Amino acid sequence: MMLVSGLGAALAIAGLVVTLIVGPGSGEADSDSALPATTTESSTSAPASSPVPAAATDGTAQQFVAELSPVGTTAYTGSITVNNVAYPHAIYQQFSGCSTEVKHTYDLNREWSRFSSVVGVADGGNTESALQFSVVADGKSVFTSGNIGVGVPPKVDIPVAGVENLTIAFTLLDSDSSSCTQLGNGVWGDPTLTK
Repeated sequence: MMLVSGLGAALAIAGLVVTLIVGPGSGEADSDSALPATTTESSTSAPASSPVPAAATDGTAQQFVAELSPVGTTAYTGSITVNNVAYPHAIYQQFSGCSTEVKHTYDLNREWSRFSSVVGVADGGNTESALQFSVVADGKSVFTSGNIGVGVPPKVDIPVAGVENLTIAFTLLDSDSSSCTQLGNGVWGDPTLTK
C-alpha cells in the first residue's frame, strides 16, 4: 500500500511540474494571451537615399528611365552614390582618357511630360575630372550642364511633352586624357519621366 501511495505522490508531483511549465488548458495556444513579437532595428550608417518616384498624390504616373531599354546601346544601371546620396535607379558610365563620350536614346512615344534627374560625378572619382551632361529631344538640344565635377550635383527638370526620342549624354571634358586610366563614373541620378 505504501508503494502505491508513493507512486501516486510521484505522479501528482510530475503533473504539478507539467502544469507549471506548460500551463493549464488543453495544450492549444490561447490567442488572447499571446505576447506581441518584438523587433530590433540596427542603426548602421549608410548613404542617404534619393526619393523614390511613385505615383504622385494627384495620381501622376512616373517611370525610372533606368528601367527602360535604350535604342541600340546598353546602359549601366543600378545604385551609385553622388555626394553621399545613393541613387538606386541611376544610369552611369565609367570614363577614362580612352572613353570620353557616351549617349543613350530612349523612345518616349510622346507619352511623358517631364524629365528630371540629378547629374554628377560618383563619389570616389578623380577630383580633377569634369563632365558635361546634355539632353537632346527629337534632335534639339534642351539641356547642357556646365562643367560638373565631384561635389554637390545639380538637378535637371525639363519639359518633354510631345517628344518621341530623348537622348541623354555624358561627355568627359577635362582630365588626364593621355592615358586610359579610369577616372570615375558620370551619373544620371534616378532619371525619371513624369506624365
